[in-house]
Amino acid sequence: MNRPLIVASLPVTRPDDIKRVKEIDADLVELRLDYSHQFPSPLDLVPLKHRIMVTLRDREEGGVGDFTDDFKEDYLNRLAELNILYDVEASFLSRRRVQFKNKVVSAHYFRSLPARDEIDHLFLRYGEAFTVKIAVGNVPGYREILSYISTKPNSTFMPMSPDPLERLGISLLGSKLLYTYVDSPTATGQLHYLEAKRILNCLFPG
Repeated sequence: MNRPLIVASLPVTRPDDIKRVKEIDADLVELRLDYSHQFPSPLDLVPLKHRIMVTLRDREEGGVGDFTDDFKEDYLNRLAELNILYDVEASFLSRRRVQFKNKVVSAHYFRSLPARDEIDHLFLRYGEAFTVKIAVGNVPGYREILSYISTKPNSTFMPMSPDPLERLGISLLGSKLLYTYVDSPTATGQLHYLEAKRILNCLFPG
């Protein structure tokens, strides 16, 4: 059983919020830039690039931002040039040209579950990603589909369950990442990152 990496999700409403990264003791800090009204320059993120993951989540997949596809494509490609990790939706990659090698490729299914052949296609198409992340809603059959995703190499998977301990428990099936929060949850079922760290340190001592 491998320990998942703890990702602490931090909404960034203004560029100064990124200064908090140095205070957050998690494996990665997810900068949720879809919360931003004033975007930080990609160059300002370079000193933190070994600590962060950048996300500009589309509204259709749980984001809160108001930006165009053109802006998002340009911004992510600039991050790619600077070798900064980011999370990009498979649905966005289907319509825009953005680097996904060694990045997080995500898919979110809130009201229905993906078929197994759809899951197979995601892992075949994006096999060079840092991880393929799939989140599923709390609908009948979600545990079975998460169990299937857990058999895929280099996968990250989670239920959008209201029970944070279920999310953590399912991550122990082999999820590469465990998403948590810093101030308040950015998705259903997240634990505070320090609580997740405390539990994982008990399960994975040393």
